[in-house]
Amino acid sequence: MKETLNLALLTAGSITHNPVSRYPGIVKLIGPVKAPTFREASRAVNALKGGTAVRSIEEMPSSSLFLLSAPERYVPKLIRDMVEAVPDWRGREVALCSGALDSRDLEPLAKRGAHTASITPLELFDKPVFLVEGHPRAVQRWRTVLATTRGRVLDIGLHGLPLFTTASDLTSLILLPLLEAATGSLRRAGIPLADAQKMVERMVSRTVRNHVKSGSKTWRVPPHGPSRLRIERQMAALAGTGAKLDAFYQDSLEAAIRFMGRTAQPKRKAAGA
Repeated sequence: MKETLNLALLTAGSITHNPVSRYPGIVKLIGPVKAPTFREASRAVNALKGGTAVRSIEEMPSSSLFLLSAPERYVPKLIRDMVEAVPDWRGREVALCSGALDSRDLEPLAKRGAHTASITPLELFDKPVFLVEGHPRAVQRWRTVLATTRGRVLDIGLHGLPLFTTASDLTSLILLPLLEAATGSLRRAGIPLADAQKMVERMVSRTVRNHVKSGSKTWRVPPHGPSRLRIERQMAALAGTGAKLDAFYQDSLEAAIRFMGRTAQPKRKAAGA
């Protein structure tokens, strides 16, 4: 017999920016909705066009799957409210959908018997993809819920989310300054901005294509790293730019060579040299 799902939503903040609102299949499963105030819960229900606002966690059926979906700053308070309202969470599944937080942030509920998990929706593909980690029973139950989106579920293992956020930061937070440095280097050579940006775009696209095709085989660093003459001339060209590109480039180059397993490293010039 097909399992009847009763999804209880605990939320806070703007529901229009909440990931749940982007998946109609999940919204259809939502029953009780709890927010910091009954007014906020009512607003969430109206915006979602699904669920029923409740005033307390005690009004949520014990058989429900509990989804805690809110910005990180609200999560500790929501969890405290859940623990205070229901001391015994044995046999219940609770999932957290909140940025970089994962099932370990639900430990106060796990200590009271809940099976906990985290769900991270990805917007990198044409169809929905969700990273899920946590207690095996909770992961299996949430697979059933997420099947309503006709998307894919990737089980990333217990507490595996930081490995995903590492990849995300490497390709955004860490990559963006490198792209800006590359563009700035071309601009200082006298290349117009539009041409510099197009050149960097094509350089990066070529690198990505080669990486997807051949992986680490695309690394072309010589056994002892870039030549001393090449590095010295690069440093001389970047010196005095006022943008600290020389130090930034040197640090990045050394890190890349270490990561690729090379033993020889470009030697940093002594201060004042």
